[in-house]
Amino acid sequence: MVAEEAIYRHVGANPAFHELKKRHSRFSWTLVLVMLGTFYSFIFVVAFKPELFAIPLHERTVITWGIVAALTVMGAAQLLTAIYVIRSNRDFDPNVRSIIDDAMAETEVPITLDEC
Repeated sequence: MVAEEAIYRHVGANPAFHELKKRHSRFSWTLVLVMLGTFYSFIFVVAFKPELFAIPLHERTVITWGIVAALTVMGAAQLLTAIYVIRSNRDFDPNVRSIIDDAMAETEVPITLDEC
């Protein structure tokens, strides 16, 4: 338990960890705001101009712009999730591993990262 506390203290004192945390938070909040903007735009149209979503795509179909808008909201959620996963796997996870490896090397803890 003492070794784990030493790793936590070392990670907490690492400026790279704080920079990573700031970048991750900024990226996450950007995605959240994009999704909220998309969702609430849809909801506001439903609440205040529902007739816009009742317009058919063209004169020979029963599919309306409301269906397209709803599918767009769902697609945006999936797209933003994919963007987060790709960025996390490519940028954040390797940096986290590096920070933890540095902390373990500095504290000379005899366990591997897989055991954490």
